[in-house]
Amino acid sequence: MKPKRIQMKIFLAMLLSTALPLSITSGIILFQVSQTIKDDRDFARIRVEEDLKDRIDEYARNLNETAYQIYSNPGLIRSIALNEPFLTDSRTYDTVKDIREFFLTVYNQSRLTDIIGMYILRNDGEELGSFYPMLYPHLEPDYVRSLLQTAEDKRYQPTTVLRYDSIYKEPIIQYLFPVRSLGKPVGLLVIDIKEQNFRSLVERYNGFYKGHIAITDNERFVLYHTLPSLTGKVLDAQSSGSRVVNMSVPLESKNLTLRYAYEIDPKLLLYRTLAFIAVGVSVLLALVISLFLSFDITKPIVNMHRKMTRIQIGDYDARVEVQTQDEIGFLGNQFNRMAETIKQMIDHDLKLRLMNQESQIMALQAQISPHFLFNTLQMMSGIADVNRVPDLKLICQSLSNMYRYNMSLASEWVTVKEETMHVRNYLVIIGKRYTGRIYSRLEIAPEIRDYAIPKLILQPLVENAIEHGIHPSANSRGLIRISGRADKEAGILRLYVADNGNGMTDEKLAAVNELLKSNDSRGSAGKMSIGLHNVNKRIGLICGGTFGVTILSRAAKGTIVICKLPLKEGG
Repeated sequence: MKPKRIQMKIFLAMLLSTALPLSITSGIILFQVSQTIKDDRDFARIRVEEDLKDRIDEYARNLNETAYQIYSNPGLIRSIALNEPFLTDSRTYDTVKDIREFFLTVYNQSRLTDIIGMYILRNDGEELGSFYPMLYPHLEPDYVRSLLQTAEDKRYQPTTVLRYDSIYKEPIIQYLFPVRSLGKPVGLLVIDIKEQNFRSLVERYNGFYKGHIAITDNERFVLYHTLPSLTGKVLDAQSSGSRVVNMSVPLESKNLTLRYAYEIDPKLLLYRTLAFIAVGVSVLLALVISLFLSFDITKPIVNMHRKMTRIQIGDYDARVEVQTQDEIGFLGNQFNRMAETIKQMIDHDLKLRLMNQESQIMALQAQISPHFLFNTLQMMSGIADVNRVPDLKLICQSLSNMYRYNMSLASEWVTVKEETMHVRNYLVIIGKRYTGRIYSRLEIAPEIRDYAIPKLILQPLVENAIEHGIHPSANSRGLIRISGRADKEAGILRLYVADNGNGMTDEKLAAVNELLKSNDSRGSAGKMSIGLHNVNKRIGLICGGTFGVTILSRAAKGTIVICKLPLKEGG
């Protein structure tokens, strides 16, 4: 016994039974959280890179198409370039009215529905004309110069500017479209649009926790941001870490990039953290509990092992102190009872040894009379030989051999060959007693002759068959047949003693079989069952309860006695 190994097995079993289910559950939660985070990231990327980008690009195209309509009127371009009055072909309207008609046409044909102002400026700062559907603000010279300066700073490229402090007293998106003549910038078309509609369009896609949408140029200058305070500033480097998800996609407009950033939902992070904590705590608790229980369970076992060692070295008074009423306590009580039984058995065995020594002395004294009879038979055989009486000599030799076989106390086991020879000596005497009436046939195969069987089991069966089967029978020719068969696969040796005597009725056979099962050799079956009962009992004591005698019989036909024995090699 190795207590440490048992402790380790118990420890591992408890650890697996407690930590493994919790770990699997936590692993499932971690997988679900991670999968949700991944699905959110993929969903956000699809919405930003496909839906939102397309909407913003379409919005930008509409702005450009609206502004580009100015090139459909060469007269207006010439008026801006040459500083001439703008006249229509009819030359019936004044310049202001003609420009207003132009703006009205552009306004009605534009796909933009949230224009709140359009005006044309020459490079010298003069306002050529304007159109305001609702309000009529006044353009200050400084304001005009700032617009022209912005166009110059952007190298006269179409520019979008978001203003939260506008002349309309509300946030606007301002589209600055430089007007060129013969490739040279000559003026500026300004289109003012409500910022609220564009923000509603963009922020519709901002559905994640602390999400921010931004539009920047190559220098990360913010043209639009979810937080108005960051518009017009340079965007810091994108936040990184396990909590922030960043994504960006270029827009169709040159040098513009759509950026989206959001934080992972704290609830998901909380679930993930709790899962990690659950795994750690479960493993820790499992370690502590498993160690405690393994030592608590194995401690009485180790103590019991020590007591067993004490018993092995001869201390039969060693006992286990039982402190619990569980299975371990029951095992301890059983151990104490076993130790007490062992002590009693050893004391009893010592007494038996003393008694056996006395019995051996008495047996030696008891052998004096058989030896005297054996020697007398040998002397009678010699006299019969001298006086030429062969039958008497044969009977004396056979009887002498039987006494010698019976007096041998060396072992309880003999070979089939030795037991058969003893039966043969008995049958010689019986043959002389019942001359011409009883015949025998020994059919013992050579391959089973060297197997070991209990001593003196065949002769009582043969004697029983003669005395109670053949002798009372009216059959003038009695036959005793002795045979055997070995079943090596089952490990069983069967010996058969058959006779053609009177046999038994079903009632008598049932009574004999019932008596063989009982512990009492006396019963309604009479004297014939005593020999069978004794043989069956000896076989059961020597070979085990699964072996013994079985009887088959039919009235007026005969009887077969079967001895079932273990297949044991002879010594």
